[in-house]
Amino acid sequence: MTKRWPTLMLAALIAGGTLACDESATGPGAGEGSTDLDVAADMELQVVGDSDLAVLLVDGMALHTNQQADGALFGAGRECFRERECRRMMVQIALETHGEQAIDELFARVETLVERISEADDEFARLGELGDRLQALLDEAYALRDAGDLVGAGERLVLALQMADRMRHRHRDFVRDPQVHVRLAIARGAESLRLADRLIDVPTPTQEVVLFRATEHQRRAEFALDQGWYRRAIVQARHAEQLSLYAVLNGERPTGEEALRLLALAEEMILAAEQAIGPDPTDAQRALLNRAIRLKEKGAQAIDAWQWRGVSLLWHSAVTSAVLIPDDGV
Repeated sequence: MTKRWPTLMLAALIAGGTLACDESATGPGAGEGSTDLDVAADMELQVVGDSDLAVLLVDGMALHTNQQADGALFGAGRECFRERECRRMMVQIALETHGEQAIDELFARVETLVERISEADDEFARLGELGDRLQALLDEAYALRDAGDLVGAGERLVLALQMADRMRHRHRDFVRDPQVHVRLAIARGAESLRLADRLIDVPTPTQEVVLFRATEHQRRAEFALDQGWYRRAIVQARHAEQLSLYAVLNGERPTGEEALRLLALAEEMILAAEQAIGPDPTDAQRALLNRAIRLKEKGAQAIDAWQWRGVSLLWHSAVTSAVLIPDDGV
C-alpha cells in the first residue's frame, strides 16, 4: 500500500518557502519557461521548443506499448517530436499495440482536462487560453474520429496533452519554487494510487495494465525529483493521478452507479480531512480543504445534471482531501 506523506510536512510544503531551490536546479530545459508568450497564438510553438516534453512523450508511449524508449521504434522520436507526422507515428504504434482502446484512453484524458480546467488554477498557467485550445483540439479529434481517421484524432489529443504539460511548467507556483510544487504533485499521485487500490477489488486485465503504468509513472516522478528534474517529475506524477482514475473506471465511460460511488468517496474523504486537520488548521490546510469541497460540489452538480464526466472533479476532490490525512486516517 502506498504510504501517505506526513500531513504537517505537506502543509509546510504547500505554504512555500521551506524548500527553496536555485533556478538552475529545475532540471533539463528549465530556463525556457520564463518568456511570457501569447498562449493562444504560440502554444504549439512552445511545445515544439520544449525538449523535456519530447522525452516525456517518447518515454510515455514506450511504456504504453511495452517498448524500449531508445529502441528502433522510437529512435527518432526525440528528434522529430516537433513534427505532426512524428506524433502520428507514435499514435499508430499505440493503435497497433492496443487497438482503439489506446485512442479511447487519449480521449478520456483530454476530456478530463477540459472538464476540470476551470478549477485547475493550482495546476496550469493561463487557464482561459489553455481551456479554449484544449477544447478546439478535442473537437478536431472528434471530427477526425467520426471521419475514420483514428491516427489523426490521436495526434490531436497527444498535442493537447503536451500543451497541458507545458502549462504545468509555466504555473506561477512552479516557477517560484518548483520543488515544493512537485512534492505536492507526487503526494497527489501516491494518494491516487492508494485510492485506486482501495476501490478496485479484483482488477480486470485492463485495470492491471493501467495500474502498472500509473505506478511506473509515479516511480519515475520520484526518481526525477531525486535527480532535480522537476519539470519531468511534475508531469509524471500528474500522469499517475490521471491514469489511476482511468483504472478505477476500467477504461470505460462512467456509469451512474460509479459516479455516485465517487461522490460518496469525495464526501468521505472531506470528512476525514476535516477531522485530521482539526478545528485550527493552517492556512495551507484550509486552502486545500476548501478546494476539495469546491471540486466535490461542482462534481455533484455535474453528475446530477447527467454530465457523467463530472466524476473527474469528484476524483480530484477525493485526492486533494487525501493528502491531508495521516497514515492512521481513512
